[in-house]
Amino acid sequence: MALSYRKRGDVWHCRGSVRVGRQVVRVKEFSTGCTKKADAEAVGSAEEARIRASVLDGGPADPPRRRTIGHCIAAYRARPGGLHPFDLARLDELVGSMGDVPVEDLRAAWGEWVRTRGRGLMPSTVARWRSTLLAALKHGADEFEITIPSIRPVRNAEVERIAYLTKVQETALLAAYSPWAAPVMVILCETGMRSNEALRLDWRAVDWDRNVLMIEHTGRRDGPRTKTKRSRRVGMRPIVRETLRTLWDRRDRPQTGPVFLNKYGRPYADTGEVGGNPLASAHRTACRKVGIEGFRIHDWRHHFAVWFLKNGGNLRALCQIAGWSSMRMVSRYAVFEQSDLDDLMVRTSQAA
Repeated sequence: MALSYRKRGDVWHCRGSVRVGRQVVRVKEFSTGCTKKADAEAVGSAEEARIRASVLDGGPADPPRRRTIGHCIAAYRARPGGLHPFDLARLDELVGSMGDVPVEDLRAAWGEWVRTRGRGLMPSTVARWRSTLLAALKHGADEFEITIPSIRPVRNAEVERIAYLTKVQETALLAAYSPWAAPVMVILCETGMRSNEALRLDWRAVDWDRNVLMIEHTGRRDGPRTKTKRSRRVGMRPIVRETLRTLWDRRDRPQTGPVFLNKYGRPYADTGEVGGNPLASAHRTACRKVGIEGFRIHDWRHHFAVWFLKNGGNLRALCQIAGWSSMRMVSRYAVFEQSDLDDLMVRTSQAA
C-alpha cells in the first residue's frame, strides 16, 4: 500500500509503504506536525523521496528518520496543559513554512523566514515568533533527545511593555468588577500573583496564623503549579486578608477546596487548558465601564510590581514575592517618574 494519512487530535499522521523497484519499505506511523492535510501530504512526499533516494544510493532500506522542525512542534502541541490560541496559530504557520525542514537546518530555515514572512514586522513581533519556535524546539529536544542549533536573538527587539494604573484608576476599576470577579482581581492587584496561581488557590494555602499565602508547586496537572516550578509564600496585606476572610466566612469556613468560584459557583478552569483567561469577559466589561483601555488582566502583575518599587520595595524582594526567575526580568519594573525620584531623595535624606 502507498502512504496514507489519518488525523489524531489536531495533527495528521502518516504511515504505509514505499515501493522502490522490487523492494518495499515499510513506513511506521509518524506525526507530520501538520494540522492541514495538504501540508501533511507535503511532509509525506518528502519522506517518500528521501526513502527512494536512500534505496537507490544503496543505503539501508529503512534508515533512522531525521527529526524535523514539524516533529518538534507536534510534540510541543501535544504536551499536557495546552497552548494559548495565539501560539497555536503561530505554530500552524511555522509548520507550513518549515515543518519538513530537518532540525539541523534550523538556522537556514529561520533566516529564510525572517527575510520573507518576517520582512516588515516590528522586531518585537519577530522576537515573539522566535520565542514560540524555540519553545517548541526545546520541548522536541527533550522529547527526542536531539540537539537544537542556536539562532541569533532579534536585534532591537522592544522590551515587553509595562502597563500600570494610577491609584485613582485602580480604585475605580476594582469597584467596577462583578461581585464574583472582584475578589480575584483584588488578590492579583495586591499580591502580584499570576492569574492561574490565584484561580487554583486552595483554602489549605491560606495560613491565617502566620498571615501568609502559600503558593505551592506540586508538579501535578490537577494540583497547584507555578511558572518557575518553585513554591513560595506571600504575606497578606490587610485588604487581602479582609477579602479572603469575607469569602471564608460566607462559605462556613472551609478547611480545603478552591478559594475562588465562578459565577456558577464552580471552580475556575485552568487557564492553560481552556486556552485563555476565564476572567477575560468580566475584565473587559469593567474596563469599558470606567474608560480604561489597553490594560490586560496580566497587567495587574505589572501594576503590583511598579507600585511595590515606587513605595520603597527593592528588586530582590520583589523577585522573591512575585516569583520571577531572575533579577533581569524584575528590573524592567523599575519605572519612576521625576516626582518619584524627588520624593525618594527627600526620604533617603531624612532617613540618614
